Amino acid sequence: MKKLVLTVLTLTLATSVLTAQKIDFGIKAGVNYNFGGDLEELFSDTGNNIEDIVTGADDRAGYHAGVYFKFNFTGLYIRPELVYTKLTNYYANTSNPLSLIDTEYSMQKLDIPLLFGTKIIGPLHVFGGPSFQYILDNDFSFGEIRNVGTKDFTVGLQLGTGIELGRLGVDIRWEKGFSNKVDATLFDTNIKLDNRPNQIIFGIAYRFNER
Repeated sequence: MKKLVLTVLTLTLATSVLTAQKIDFGIKAGVNYNFGGDLEELFSDTGNNIEDIVTGADDRAGYHAGVYFKFNFTGLYIRPELVYTKLTNYYANTSNPLSLIDTEYSMQKLDIPLLFGTKIIGPLHVFGGPSFQYILDNDFSFGEIRNVGTKDFTVGLQLGTGIELGRLGVDIRWEKGFSNKVDATLFDTNIKLDNRPNQIIFGIAYRFNER
Protein backbone atom coordinates (compact mmCIF):
# COMPACT_ATOMS: atom_id res chain seq x y z
CA MET A 1 0.00 0.00 0.00
CA LYS A 2 2.76 2.46 0.91
CA LYS A 3 4.64 1.70 -2.32
CA LEU A 4 1.47 2.22 -4.35
CA VAL A 5 0.78 5.57 -2.69
CA LEU A 6 4.36 6.74 -3.19
CA THR A 7 4.21 5.72 -6.85
CA VAL A 8 0.94 7.60 -7.40
CA LEU A 9 2.30 10.71 -5.63
CA THR A 10 5.54 10.63 -7.61
CA LEU A 11 3.77 10.27 -10.96
CA THR A 12 1.26 12.99 -10.09
CA LEU A 13 3.94 15.45 -9.02
CA ALA A 14 6.17 14.67 -12.00
CA THR A 15 3.29 15.21 -14.42
CA SER A 16 2.30 18.41 -12.62
CA VAL A 17 5.81 19.86 -12.80
CA LEU A 18 6.02 19.16 -16.53
CA THR A 19 2.61 20.56 -17.45
CA ALA A 20 1.94 23.32 -14.91
CA GLN A 21 1.76 26.87 -16.21
CA LYS A 22 2.85 28.32 -12.87
CA ILE A 23 4.17 26.78 -9.65
CA ASP A 24 3.52 28.44 -6.29
CA PHE A 25 5.15 27.42 -3.01
CA GLY A 26 4.94 28.59 0.57
CA ILE A 27 4.29 27.77 4.20
CA LYS A 28 1.07 27.14 6.10
CA ALA A 29 -0.17 26.74 9.69
CA GLY A 30 -3.40 26.69 11.63
CA VAL A 31 -5.63 25.04 14.21
CA ASN A 32 -7.50 21.74 14.14
CA TYR A 33 -10.76 20.92 15.93
CA ASN A 34 -10.90 17.15 16.22
CA PHE A 35 -14.17 15.43 17.13
CA GLY A 36 -12.40 12.22 18.12
CA GLY A 37 -14.24 8.97 18.72
CA ASP A 38 -15.38 6.47 21.33
CA LEU A 39 -13.27 4.61 23.84
CA GLU A 40 -15.11 1.31 23.60
CA GLU A 41 -15.72 -0.79 26.75
CA LEU A 42 -14.63 2.08 28.98
CA PHE A 43 -15.86 5.52 28.02
CA SER A 44 -18.97 6.88 26.38
CA ASP A 45 -19.29 9.19 23.37
CA THR A 46 -17.23 12.39 23.47
CA GLY A 47 -20.16 14.57 22.45
CA ASN A 48 -21.69 15.95 19.30
CA ASN A 49 -19.78 18.07 16.83
CA ILE A 50 -21.60 21.35 17.53
CA GLU A 51 -21.00 21.17 21.27
CA ASP A 52 -17.34 20.34 20.69
CA ILE A 53 -16.78 23.51 18.69
CA VAL A 54 -18.80 25.80 20.96
CA THR A 55 -17.93 24.56 24.45
CA GLY A 56 -15.27 21.86 24.21
CA ALA A 57 -12.80 23.01 21.59
CA ASP A 58 -10.00 23.50 24.12
CA ASP A 59 -10.23 19.85 25.10
CA ARG A 60 -10.08 18.60 21.53
CA ALA A 61 -7.94 21.19 19.78
CA GLY A 62 -4.71 20.73 17.87
CA TYR A 63 -2.43 22.56 15.48
CA HIS A 64 -0.52 22.03 12.26
CA ALA A 65 2.37 23.58 10.34
CA GLY A 66 4.01 22.72 7.05
CA VAL A 67 4.78 23.58 3.44
CA TYR A 68 2.83 23.42 0.20
CA PHE A 69 3.29 23.52 -3.56
CA LYS A 70 0.60 24.57 -6.00
CA PHE A 71 0.72 23.60 -9.67
CA ASN A 72 -1.58 25.91 -11.64
CA PHE A 73 -3.28 24.93 -14.88
CA THR A 74 -5.98 26.64 -16.92
CA GLY A 75 -8.86 26.86 -14.49
CA LEU A 76 -7.52 24.11 -12.20
CA TYR A 77 -4.71 23.44 -9.75
CA ILE A 78 -3.06 20.56 -7.89
CA ARG A 79 -1.79 21.33 -4.39
CA PRO A 80 0.31 18.77 -2.49
CA GLU A 81 1.20 19.59 1.12
CA LEU A 82 3.55 18.21 3.76
CA VAL A 83 2.19 19.03 7.22
CA TYR A 84 3.08 18.17 10.81
CA THR A 85 -0.06 17.83 12.95
CA LYS A 86 -0.55 17.36 16.68
CA LEU A 87 -3.99 16.45 18.08
CA THR A 88 -5.19 15.99 21.66
CA ASN A 89 -8.48 14.45 22.83
CA TYR A 90 -9.68 14.52 26.44
CA TYR A 91 -11.87 11.64 27.66
CA ALA A 92 -14.03 11.42 30.78
CA ASN A 93 -17.30 9.68 31.65
CA THR A 94 -19.30 10.88 34.67
CA SER A 95 -21.84 8.06 34.28
CA ASN A 96 -19.29 5.25 34.63
CA PRO A 97 -17.83 3.87 37.89
CA LEU A 98 -14.42 4.34 36.26
CA SER A 99 -15.07 8.04 35.73
CA LEU A 100 -12.15 8.99 37.98
CA ILE A 101 -9.88 7.67 35.24
CA ASP A 102 -9.69 10.77 33.06
CA THR A 103 -7.17 10.65 30.26
CA GLU A 104 -5.86 12.60 27.32
CA TYR A 105 -4.98 10.92 24.06
CA SER A 106 -2.35 12.74 22.00
CA MET A 107 -1.25 11.95 18.47
CA GLN A 108 1.52 13.37 16.26
CA LYS A 109 1.46 12.68 12.53
CA LEU A 110 2.66 13.74 9.12
CA ASP A 111 -0.15 14.62 6.72
CA ILE A 112 0.30 14.61 2.94
CA PRO A 113 -2.89 16.01 1.37
CA LEU A 114 -3.08 15.86 -2.43
CA LEU A 115 -5.72 18.45 -3.27
CA PHE A 116 -7.41 19.24 -6.58
CA GLY A 117 -9.12 22.61 -6.84
CA THR A 118 -10.56 25.35 -8.99
CA LYS A 119 -11.48 29.01 -8.67
CA ILE A 120 -15.17 29.86 -8.43
CA ILE A 121 -15.23 33.65 -8.54
CA GLY A 122 -12.56 36.23 -7.76
CA PRO A 123 -10.29 35.02 -4.94
CA LEU A 124 -12.68 32.23 -3.86
CA HIS A 125 -11.75 28.63 -4.63
CA VAL A 126 -12.86 25.11 -3.65
CA PHE A 127 -10.80 21.95 -3.38
CA GLY A 128 -10.78 18.32 -2.31
CA GLY A 129 -8.71 15.18 -2.41
CA PRO A 130 -7.09 12.35 -0.45
CA SER A 131 -4.98 12.94 2.63
CA PHE A 132 -2.27 10.37 3.37
CA GLN A 133 -1.20 10.21 7.02
CA TYR A 134 1.78 8.69 8.78
CA ILE A 135 1.49 8.36 12.57
CA LEU A 136 4.69 9.48 14.31
CA ASP A 137 3.61 8.94 17.93
CA ASN A 138 0.48 8.38 20.02
CA ASP A 139 -0.13 7.88 23.73
CA PHE A 140 -2.58 8.21 26.63
CA SER A 141 -1.76 10.44 29.60
CA PHE A 142 -3.09 7.86 32.09
CA GLY A 143 -0.11 5.63 32.84
CA GLU A 144 -2.15 2.45 33.36
CA ILE A 145 -3.26 2.47 29.70
CA ARG A 146 -0.47 0.49 28.06
CA ASN A 147 0.43 -1.33 24.86
CA VAL A 148 -0.99 1.43 22.70
CA GLY A 149 -0.92 0.44 19.05
CA THR A 150 -2.30 1.86 15.82
CA LYS A 151 -1.76 1.67 12.08
CA ASP A 152 1.26 3.73 11.03
CA PHE A 153 -0.24 4.63 7.66
CA THR A 154 -3.85 5.74 7.04
CA VAL A 155 -5.85 7.52 4.34
CA GLY A 156 -8.55 10.17 4.64
CA LEU A 157 -10.46 12.72 2.59
CA GLN A 158 -10.32 16.52 2.72
CA LEU A 159 -12.88 18.98 1.31
CA GLY A 160 -12.70 22.72 1.68
CA THR A 161 -12.87 26.27 0.43
CA GLY A 162 -10.63 29.31 0.73
CA ILE A 163 -9.68 32.74 -0.50
CA GLU A 164 -6.40 34.20 -1.75
CA LEU A 165 -5.53 37.82 -0.98
CA GLY A 166 -2.18 38.58 -2.57
CA ARG A 167 0.44 36.33 -1.00
CA LEU A 168 -1.87 35.33 1.86
CA GLY A 169 -4.36 32.50 1.72
CA VAL A 170 -7.02 31.47 4.23
CA ASP A 171 -9.02 28.28 4.07
CA ILE A 172 -11.35 26.04 6.04
CA ARG A 173 -11.55 22.33 5.37
CA TRP A 174 -13.22 19.19 6.68
CA GLU A 175 -11.26 15.97 6.98
CA LYS A 176 -12.61 12.46 7.52
CA GLY A 177 -10.40 9.41 8.03
CA PHE A 178 -11.43 6.13 6.44
CA SER A 179 -9.95 3.71 8.96
CA ASN A 180 -7.77 3.81 12.05
CA LYS A 181 -8.32 1.94 15.31
CA VAL A 182 -6.17 2.31 18.41
CA ASP A 183 -5.84 -0.77 20.64
CA ALA A 184 -4.60 -0.57 24.23
CA THR A 185 -4.76 -2.32 27.60
CA LEU A 186 -6.16 -1.02 30.91
CA PHE A 187 -5.79 -3.24 33.99
CA ASP A 188 -5.50 -6.31 31.70
CA THR A 189 -8.71 -5.28 29.89
CA ASN A 190 -8.59 -4.59 26.17
CA ILE A 191 -9.92 -1.20 25.09
CA LYS A 192 -10.30 0.32 21.65
CA LEU A 193 -10.41 3.92 20.45
CA ASP A 194 -12.12 4.83 17.21
CA ASN A 195 -9.50 7.37 16.16
CA ARG A 196 -10.49 8.07 12.58
CA PRO A 197 -9.77 11.80 12.12
CA ASN A 198 -12.95 13.86 11.94
CA GLN A 199 -11.76 17.43 11.90
CA ILE A 200 -12.55 20.97 10.94
CA ILE A 201 -9.26 22.64 10.03
CA PHE A 202 -8.63 26.38 9.84
CA GLY A 203 -5.44 27.36 8.01
CA ILE A 204 -3.49 30.37 6.82
CA ALA A 205 -0.78 30.22 4.14
CA TYR A 206 1.90 32.54 2.85
CA ARG A 207 3.19 32.29 -0.73
CA PHE A 208 6.92 32.97 -1.24
CA ASN A 209 7.12 33.32 -5.02
CA GLU A 210 6.01 36.29 -7.09
CA ARG A 211 3.46 36.10 -9.89
